[in-house]
Amino acid sequence: MGIKFDHRNIEIFQAIMTAGSLTGAAEQLRTSQPTVSRELAAFERQLGFKLFERRARRVFATEQALQLYAEVKRSYVGLDHLIQIAQTIFDNVTSHIQIACLPLFSETMMPRVCSRLIAGGSNARLTFHSLDNAELMRELLALHYELGIVEIGVAVDGLQIDHCEIGNEVCIVPAEHPLAGLEVIRPDDLRGQSLITFPPDDRYRRRFDRIFSDIGLSNSVRIETNTAGSVCALVEAGLGVGLVNPISAWAWRDRRIVIRPFSIPIPFIVGVCQSLGRPSSKLAGHVTALVLEECATFRDELAAAQRRTAGARSSKQRRR
Repeated sequence: MGIKFDHRNIEIFQAIMTAGSLTGAAEQLRTSQPTVSRELAAFERQLGFKLFERRARRVFATEQALQLYAEVKRSYVGLDHLIQIAQTIFDNVTSHIQIACLPLFSETMMPRVCSRLIAGGSNARLTFHSLDNAELMRELLALHYELGIVEIGVAVDGLQIDHCEIGNEVCIVPAEHPLAGLEVIRPDDLRGQSLITFPPDDRYRRRFDRIFSDIGLSNSVRIETNTAGSVCALVEAGLGVGLVNPISAWAWRDRRIVIRPFSIPIPFIVGVCQSLGRPSSKLAGHVTALVLEECATFRDELAAAQRRTAGARSSKQRRR
């Protein structure tokens, strides 16, 4: 005969696990300690194994209890989420959107988008999670997120993508580095430098490798890391020079790094993706517009900063 139990059994079990004692569980459930003890014993008989060891008036979870509790937590999280969704639908007041984005956007783009949404008086609720590119695409196609913010690469069937070109990858060097005096950094300028870049399976790393290989710089990579923010931090620490996307570089502009154009254009394009398998909400359209506007702002700010830097260097050279 199979194991049978009901919601009350799980409620008692979860209360004991979170409270750490029968007395604490009884207080949570607003019942008596003997009642909790009796119902726990009945639950253990139904299961056919012990959930807790009783020692010196205390209870200790068994290995079987820990395994069961891991599944209970997952189930309760799912149930709580469904309850929240149902309440949102019932109230028809507060909109909610779930967004997946690359880590670099969670640290740079999303704070600005959230700020503008709130400043505009919206009562919408946003949830955004950082995922790597492959997982993000899978989750979007599985309809787990309404929007995805990505770097544009190959086209993906089943996704609608709005995009904005920010500019090109840039070179970043420590503030006091000799290369900081150049107006534009060329591949040959990197000869003899310690390069900080991404792992070999990264799309931009493969592009960099082709450039480095053409001039014999393939063995100059000193440190590999998987985020542009880490590249910026390592460059600031004086450990080498790097090539990163313009948004991450711009986020570090007030730190001890110098941003310079790279002579070979490597476009950086941001895409806002939606699955064609789900209807687009009004909120999703609004957030998409905000993201694209922020992309354009990043592009204009970076271009203006580069013009100011170039102008300042020209003035300095003329004074000499």
